[in-house]
This record gives sequence, C-alpha cells and structure tokens, in this order.
Amino acid sequence: SSMGGVPTLASAARTLLLVLLSVPLASSRDCSRPDLDSDSLAGCTALLLDCTERPSEQAARPPPADCVLGAAALRSLLGEKLKAVGGGLKRLGLRGQLLGSSEAVELLASTLGALTALESLDLADTRLGDKGVAPLLAALPASLSSLDLAHNRLTDEGAKAVAAALGGGGSKLSSSLRLSELSLAWNGVGPRGARALGAALGAADCPLASLDLEWNGLLDRGARELGEALKTNDKLQRLRLGYNGIKDAGAEGLAAGLRRNAALAHLDLSNNGVGSDAERRWRAALAATPPPADRSAGG
Repeated sequence: SSMGGVPTLASAARTLLLVLLSVPLASSRDCSRPDLDSDSLAGCTALLLDCTERPSEQAARPPPADCVLGAAALRSLLGEKLKAVGGGLKRLGLRGQLLGSSEAVELLASTLGALTALESLDLADTRLGDKGVAPLLAALPASLSSLDLAHNRLTDEGAKAVAAALGGGGSKLSSSLRLSELSLAWNGVGPRGARALGAALGAADCPLASLDLEWNGLLDRGARELGEALKTNDKLQRLRLGYNGIKDAGAEGLAAGLRRNAALAHLDLSNNGVGSDAERRWRAALAATPPPADRSAGG
C-alpha cells in the first residue's frame, strides 16, 4: 500500500545518503616547503615553492633566508620527487627558485612530461634567460593553461621561442600548447619580439585570453605589431602593455586594431607617455568595439 511504502522510501533514502557519504571525495591538497622537506608530497594537487613576491603585490616581504632550494635539494625536487607526484599535480609554483643552470633546466624539462594534469606553472624570477626557456617550452604538457615567465632576462629571442611554441612567429608546426594565460612581464622584449608574438596572436587558432607584457621595451613599433594582430585575433580578452615606452604612434596602431576587434575587454597602456588626444582615440576604439559589453581600460 502507499502508507506502507512511506517508511520503505525513507529507509531507502537514508541508505543512499549513507552510501554517498561513504564515497571518498577527490581531495585538493596545496603543498609547500614543509611538505617537501618531510617527503610528504603524496596527494599534492598544488606544490607552491615561491620565494619572491609578484612585483604588483604591496608590502612585499623578503623571503625566508632558507627559501631558495640548494643545488642538491633542487635536483631532488626536479627529478624523482616531482615525478612521484606525477599526474595528480595541477599547479606548480617555483617563483624565485634558481633554475638558471643547464642541469636544472634539463631536469625540469625531462620531468614535465610526467605532469600530465598540470594546468598552472609559475617560473617567474628563476633566471632562465633565452637559453633556458627554449627547452622548457618544448617539454610543456598539453594540459597547461597558465604560464608565468616574468622577470627572466628574456629578450626578443625568448619571445620568438614563446611565439613558436604557440604556433606563431613563423613556426610551421602546429602546436599542442593551448595556453590561455601568459606573462612575459619584466623582461627585455622589444619590437622584434612583439612582431613574433603578434604573428602568434594573429593565427586563427591562438588560444591566449590574457597576455601580460608590462615592463618591456616594445616601443611604438612593437605596439603597432600587436595592433595588427588585434585586427584578426578573436580570443584575447586582456592585454597589459604598461611601462613599454609606447607613445602616440603606438597607441594609434593599437586603436586601429581595436576598431576591428570584437574580443579584447581590457587594455592597459598606463605609464607610457601617450598624449591626451591619442589616449582618447584608443579608449574610444576600445569602447566602440562590438560585444562583450563589459569593456574596461587601465591607464
């Protein structure tokens, strides 16, 4: 009967609830230096060993004296320890660690292939240089969506290597790298590097949604190269170009690109010395671009 079925349904619901509660949920575990020192990295979904603050962070505190890993500890981390964490790791932060040696770069490059679920990699301020960044770009897992290479002494050659990894800059190889967020801030990228990056951005399948090029040396020529890319790019939403020596001619080149761009939602041209008339024109071009409607500007 229906009356007799009520307790049966209630009992079944309680049983189902108990079963669901007994199923272990996928855990998310952020690990740091103490976990590394105690060899307890099993189950880490994030390993954050940052030793320097981001330039934009206020009231930055110096890292602890023992924050930077010694040569032996770094070799151990980049070799067997990272490989042991393997496919469970989604975020790896090595900001401020000293990866500039060829041995460290080779170790990390050989290990990255085992990190098949890695989504975010912070290698800012690790002294890679152009020579160090190239082999790492070739080893990045296809799962990676965010890469920070800020403050790494990169020049136009480094920018060209990044562009090639994205499938642009003259590269004829289709890239499996599908980055949506990239920072090359605080480097030495000039107009030639901007040309290579512009070629990558102009490619039909470029996945980048956010590009940070603050504190480089793009100048007007570099800004015009990026403006050309904006005419065909339909995915980039945020572009940061502060502190690049860009004047009116560069801002006009960007404005020309913005008038034909329907994707960019935020452009930062702060601290470049753009005149008021040119600034008004690029801001108007940004505001007049087709949807999305939540467009904003910095600087």
